[in-house]
Amino acid sequence: MMDKETQALLAQFNQHVPSTDEAQTGIEASRAGARAMFIGLQGPVNPDCRVTDLAIPGKDGKVPARLYRPLGDSQKPLPLVLFIHGGGWALGDLDCYDALVRDLCQQSGCLFISLDYRLAPDHPYPAGLDDVSQALEWVFKQAETLGADPKRIAIMGDSAGGNLALVASHRLHSQGNQQLAAQYLIYPVLDVHSSHDQYPSRLMFGGGDYLLANAAIDGTRDWYIGGHAGSDNPEVSPMQLTDLSHLPPTALMVAGFDPLKDEGERFARRLQQADVLLRFQSFESTIHAFLSFGDLPVAKEARQALASQLKQDLTTP
Repeated sequence: MMDKETQALLAQFNQHVPSTDEAQTGIEASRAGARAMFIGLQGPVNPDCRVTDLAIPGKDGKVPARLYRPLGDSQKPLPLVLFIHGGGWALGDLDCYDALVRDLCQQSGCLFISLDYRLAPDHPYPAGLDDVSQALEWVFKQAETLGADPKRIAIMGDSAGGNLALVASHRLHSQGNQQLAAQYLIYPVLDVHSSHDQYPSRLMFGGGDYLLANAAIDGTRDWYIGGHAGSDNPEVSPMQLTDLSHLPPTALMVAGFDPLKDEGERFARRLQQADVLLRFQSFESTIHAFLSFGDLPVAKEARQALASQLKQDLTTP
């Protein structure tokens, strides 16, 4: 059953969805709408961490990022989490996820770097993915300068950011040069190749009444691949990966009323079979992207659970 706070928020969303005739079209309008929603609903902004702007070298220039450092940290090297935001590879920015990252930083005691990777359709695959991969390699090289422990570096991403985080860790571990301590996938996009009827949750919750619609999944996929890759490419649909045993220890979180729920559950079973599943958790009473809506009680619960897991996985000797 959906919790009452999520019900009220969803009713608010659906009440303000414009009709087809009234809706603005185009990527800039979509980005502006997403930004207004995420910033407007992000909840309290935790002041108890220090934030520094960064510019991380990439293949095609500097990539903006933010370093979050918990207040009261010791002089000892800290665990570091590279955070990759969601938005269908095309929407979202550092400000949209600022409150969430601050909260996780302070609650967990970990350093966080939030990455403002290049977005489709302006920069289709593999531009954003390359930015994430380059940033991951840079974090390992700069760990000492950043005050991070290179043996306790992790990656985290939500939605399409979870897709990018997973594929970047796959790239890194396939090379065999560096090893992540863990990865954290939050309602990730894992399969944009199979038809929607392969996943009952797509059919039940993808009609447009539960925030994320199947049409949006298809549309952002097309923006992302832009004729540069097929949807069956494992770097686009990591469900197509044949072997998961090389991946770092992986935690996966889903939401009960999310079109992406079933693919997350299926992937978690495969992670378990490959003996790399750290934890699978389903917040049954809520919707896609709920972790970003900071006033929801279920978001507060999930943030606390995620921060506690980071402490357990990365900060406990």
